[in-house]
Amino acid sequence: MDLLETAKKAISVGGAVAALIFLPGLILVSIVDVTGRRFLQFSSTPLQELASQLFFASVMFGIGYTYIKDRHVRVDILRERVSARLKARLEQVMLIALFLPLCLILLWFGVRMTWLSFVQDEGSRAALGLSARWIIKSVLPIGSLLLFLAGCYRLANPAVDGDDA
Repeated sequence: MDLLETAKKAISVGGAVAALIFLPGLILVSIVDVTGRRFLQFSSTPLQELASQLFFASVMFGIGYTYIKDRHVRVDILRERVSARLKARLEQVMLIALFLPLCLILLWFGVRMTWLSFVQDEGSRAALGLSARWIIKSVLPIGSLLLFLAGCYRLANPAVDGDDA
């Protein structure tokens, strides 16, 4: 198996984790939290924090998958008016000039932020919040790496309109 196929498989696993673990977890936690607040007059700071963390994890693990499947949101002001060849060329230029460097910046700072959080044993700012903040902070570099791999995959295998990768 070559490097690009391995990257695609890792990105697909990230998407599966987002869809099968984080998203159902988010739905369950949200239902429990809303039900508790609405009917039981019970509010839980850890549940609210967990919901936001599961949402963040869903986005970061799933964003690379949506990119290789070409299902992400585009700002189509000019894109729809140009030829398919120019679209592909513009995407390649933007991948090299903006996308991949941004992913590397997110990866660099995400690793640093996660490490500092781990070393300092950072917890929630809320008195009753979740501890071990480094766990959710580790999602940023993981998601950034998956997004970087998706960008590299898309650079090597440009999307064709209607292509499902």
